[in-house]
Amino acid sequence: MTSQEAPPKRQAPLAVAAVTPRPAATTLILRDGAPGLEVLMVRRSLQASFMPGAYVFPGGAVDAVDGSPVHAAACDEPAEALRRRIGEVTQVGEQALAYAVAALRECFEECGLWLGAPEHHLPADGDWAPLRARLHAGESLAALAGSAGLPLATSALQPWSHWVTPIGLPKRFDTLFFVVLAPAGQVPEVDAGETTTLAWVHPPAALAAHGRGDFPMEFATVRTVDSLQPFANAGVQALLSHAAAQRALPPLHPRLRLDADGRIRGVLLPGQPGYDEAA
Repeated sequence: MTSQEAPPKRQAPLAVAAVTPRPAATTLILRDGAPGLEVLMVRRSLQASFMPGAYVFPGGAVDAVDGSPVHAAACDEPAEALRRRIGEVTQVGEQALAYAVAALRECFEECGLWLGAPEHHLPADGDWAPLRARLHAGESLAALAGSAGLPLATSALQPWSHWVTPIGLPKRFDTLFFVVLAPAGQVPEVDAGETTTLAWVHPPAALAAHGRGDFPMEFATVRTVDSLQPFANAGVQALLSHAAAQRALPPLHPRLRLDADGRIRGVLLPGQPGYDEAA
C-alpha cells in the first residue's frame, strides 16, 4: 500500500468527534528463517471491532495496572533504566513501564509466547497453557511471572517506532512498536478469539502478497513491514543492534486525505504534499 491509497473498508463520510488516542503496545517478534528475517503476524477475527480480518502484529491497549509498582518490581531492569531506554527515546516518559508490560502481556495473551524466557523453560506445572488461561481469566502478568519463576523481560524489548492514529477515526491509539527476538523452544498459538491465524512472514513476501490483495494489512502495518526490508537478509541480530542504537523515535502523526464529500481517500505522513492541509 502506498501513502496515496485509501485504507480498506473506510469509505463512509467522516462524522465522528475528536477521539483521544489510547496508549497501546505492539511487538514485532522476529526470527531467522529459511528465506531470511521473519516476523510473526496474526490475523484479526472478522468479527473484531478494530481492523477486522487484517494481519497485524501481536499487541493491544495499555491497561492501567500495567504501570503499577507490582509490575515494576517484577521487571528484569530498574524502572529508571527502562525510562531512559524507552521513555526518553519515544517521548512517552514515565509511561515506558506500562507500554513495555503491555507488550509482554499482549504477546502472551494473543499468541502464547512468554518473551525473554530461557530456551525450554517451563512454569512449575510444566506447560504454558494453564498460565495463559489464568491471564485470560484476569490475573496480572506480575502474578504469573511469580508462578513461572521468571522476571518480566522488558530488557528484551527494543523500541522500533511510535505511531498515533489520525484524527477523525472512531478509534485512535498512541502506539509504541517494539522489536524482540522470538523465544527459543516456544511455539506460538492463536487465542481463537481476537486472532484466528498466525504466520511467520518474510517482509518482501508479505508486501508482495499485500500488493496482490492476498494479505490484508492497514497503513501503519504496511509501513512497519516495509521498515524491516533493509534487514530482510541481514538477520535478527543486525536489526536488534540497529534498534538499540536509535536515540530518538518521535511519534508519527499521519493525517487523512479527504475528498470534497469528506470521504477518506488516503493517508499522508509529515513532509508529503498536502499533509499540512489535511485533516
